Amino acid sequence: MNRLLGLLDRIVLALLGLALLGLVGIGGAQIVLRETIGIPLPWAMELSVLIMIWATMLTGYVGVRRNSHLSADFLGLNMSERLRRALSTLALLLSLLFVVVYGWQSRLVIDAMEGIPFTSLTVTQPVLYWSLPVGAFLMALALLHRLWLQVRGIEVS
Repeated sequence: MNRLLGLLDRIVLALLGLALLGLVGIGGAQIVLRETIGIPLPWAMELSVLIMIWATMLTGYVGVRRNSHLSADFLGLNMSERLRRALSTLALLLSLLFVVVYGWQSRLVIDAMEGIPFTSLTVTQPVLYWSLPVGAFLMALALLHRLWLQVRGIEVS
């Protein structure tokens, strides 16, 4: 399982790197072409938004895997270790529930956008919104792994 998630980590990080390079390249080309020869790229904004949304959803997976999400531990300061672990498990279960529900419900958005084209891209809107269930699935995998480690008593750094 760790080997599979390690491979998935590398794939997602590579995709995020390509997304960043793509955004910089598109933005740079847009500026250079517009300012030097006065020709804007009509598809640059839409493609940049598409790439950024996908990158955002992939980054959610990375955040869960690295345990780098925002959290507050106001109540846990004076708790026993057992109660702290129980609350942590509950938080993981609630997070998993949230990700599964929004991933499942995102199909309604995808269906609603079916057939609606972008202004200047040759793909339709669902290409953008497929990032929601894909990101949700990846985050659910990461949360399930964290939950499995928690139940086994393995400390996650």
